Amino acid sequence: MNVTLDFGTVVVATVGIAIGFWIYQATAPVPLTTPTVGMPVTTGMTKGERLVAALTATVAVITIGSYLMHGVKTVEVPRGVPAPTSTVSPTSYGQERPERC
Repeated sequence: MNVTLDFGTVVVATVGIAIGFWIYQATAPVPLTTPTVGMPVTTGMTKGERLVAALTATVAVITIGSYLMHGVKTVEVPRGVPAPTSTVSPTSYGQERPERC
């Protein structure tokens, strides 16, 4: 797999990191204005949940942006590996089973 560092890669990575940071900040716990008895003082996601959401968004933006900018060029197959072959010919289907009455 070839990885190149060009302007498009830098832009996609920067946008992905910025979106991840924005999601992390936007999901911060918010203190309640009037806490009541038996209710938690804050509402929102925990730090771990926020981090998972931010990292997932960052990876998704970078992956989708990379495919949109560069596409999938080739799929490399190692040399020396034979191509898969079929052991059953298309005309042999149904001929090997005995007829049932």
